[in-house]
Amino acid sequence: MATRLAACETCRKAKLACDHQQPVCSRCQSSGGICIYRTAPFKRRRTDKPSLRSPEPSPSFRPIRNPYPNPGYLGSSSHAAIFKHIASDDQSHAAAPEPDAPSQLVGDNYLLLQGADVLRNLLIGYPLSAMKELVTFWLAKGANLALAEPFVAQCAESVSQLFTFHDDNWHLVYARRLLQNSAKPLQFNENSDLDAFSAQFLNHNSRWETLGIFFAAVSRASIDIPFFPSLYTAEEEQYTLRRLATKLSDFALEISLSLDCLNDLQLIVQYENFIVHSYVDGDQSYHSWRKLGDVISSTFALGYHENLEMKLGIPTFLMELRKTAFARIYSADKNIAIFLGRPPRMNRRFCHFQIPSDHPTPRQGNPNEWDPDSKPGYRADTRWSALCAFLKEEVWELLQDKHDAACVERASIIQRKTEEQWNALPAHFRLESSLKQCAQSPFQRDFLAHVRLTHLHVLFLLRLLLLNTLSEPDIPIIETAGQMLALVVEIILLREQLTNSGTGLIWKVAYYGLPAAGILLLALLKQHSHTPGISRNKILQDLSVFVAEVQIGTIVKPGDPNYALLSKATSTIQRFLDSFHSDAGQPVPEAGHEEGSDDWAALLSQDLWDLEAGFWRSLADHPSLLALDPPLPSV
Repeated sequence: MATRLAACETCRKAKLACDHQQPVCSRCQSSGGICIYRTAPFKRRRTDKPSLRSPEPSPSFRPIRNPYPNPGYLGSSSHAAIFKHIASDDQSHAAAPEPDAPSQLVGDNYLLLQGADVLRNLLIGYPLSAMKELVTFWLAKGANLALAEPFVAQCAESVSQLFTFHDDNWHLVYARRLLQNSAKPLQFNENSDLDAFSAQFLNHNSRWETLGIFFAAVSRASIDIPFFPSLYTAEEEQYTLRRLATKLSDFALEISLSLDCLNDLQLIVQYENFIVHSYVDGDQSYHSWRKLGDVISSTFALGYHENLEMKLGIPTFLMELRKTAFARIYSADKNIAIFLGRPPRMNRRFCHFQIPSDHPTPRQGNPNEWDPDSKPGYRADTRWSALCAFLKEEVWELLQDKHDAACVERASIIQRKTEEQWNALPAHFRLESSLKQCAQSPFQRDFLAHVRLTHLHVLFLLRLLLLNTLSEPDIPIIETAGQMLALVVEIILLREQLTNSGTGLIWKVAYYGLPAAGILLLALLKQHSHTPGISRNKILQDLSVFVAEVQIGTIVKPGDPNYALLSKATSTIQRFLDSFHSDAGQPVPEAGHEEGSDDWAALLSQDLWDLEAGFWRSLADHPSLLALDPPLPSV
């Protein structure tokens, strides 16, 4: 008697013939959907709602994981390296533990249930097809996730076709199948290509990491696109979608990490999740700072701080992807450390510095050498940001040896390197004129602006280092700060004509604009603006536009994560502008002649790198500003 075979859920719901192939039937294989077979297909379902804590398991799902901790990369000083030299060749190739060894549940079951619940709530409230359209529209504007760029469109397509039925516990069934796929190692060899690698986490092979990339893209797109009628028309709806998408991206990452099988895909999700939180929680948030620390830990655990060229059997595309990951994480570490005034966590002395190639056919050579035909893009942005971050770390180290007799000489060497790097760029990457004169695409214009700002920022930090006291800026740093602020103001005014090429508007304003504005304000208080080549009127105009755009809420609004920092700074700048205009052309009193200015200057110069809230609180206490009444609130 022939055994009765059950159809998979997708074929059963569509009332189509199923060939019963497992784990994936032919119909699901061709359509790309997830193929799920019920455990007891001919058993009558209970009419009461199933418990969320006892989902129907997938028959082929074996919830196990390696009972031994995954050590990750072990360096030359580790016990493994020592015993490798002691053990014989036969012992060094000892077989791994048998798969039937005692094991435990894979992942945190409660974490999985929470992730499934967020998935259900999100898809009940927002159509999956509309979220895919949002991401597609965002990609069409030229934006993307910087590290996950090769996979975003494919992940969006896969996820949009993933969920084909909605029984009461559909979210739990899919959550467990996604977990099963996430537990599979990613296979590759030196001849693998990007398509073969991607196929392991797309369509019926979709994993929690696939969802993590897609919903990170949904969250980012909801930030850049203020109005998308099929999903949101009001700010509250936009915020709700962003919050749910971010939360699901969080769970997708945490569920994947709970498997203790770190891989390239998980590192990509970790990085993009960190970037999402820098937007959602703010650049000063401890939550974002901790997320960055986790990404750095995973980079070291994977051994990507070592020379990747020495690894055998790695396909070219994956080698470039790993170099891109290292470069972006290394840059983020330096930039966030400087922004927050904290020590960097990826010391170049313990890392092999490596960046992706800008050439279609990757080649080894001097990292400062560029292909003259390089095109603006995330890879070029990654290369340039990492090169500048390397110099920023040199400046940071020099700060610790500021009283060294050779400090000035070492600083001049860094400045020469900075200028050489700028001159080595392809000519079409160097912004030599006003941004509004560039007749290029929105992405390319934003790219040019960021390349220029990053270069100026290295010079700014170097000249900041050489100041005797922060309260008395010299001419070189005033000139650099003036160029930085002027470009940031242009970016603010042209924001609707720009597409995020790697850093958002708020980051450019806070990271580059605020320090530049602070130095220029100090210069005006010290009467330095009468120096030839420095236009007092231009500085005042840029400061006025900077303040106005923040105060009217076009850049940041109350409740936004970076509002406190920007509002405090602009309030201090506004007090100075009010003082200047109220004097009817009279020069602003010089700081050195104000009563109590010596005490104020001593307080301000405690930390040359503190250009955040502490700096603006001190500047607000400047003697020439204390007598001013607070400005009237804008109507």
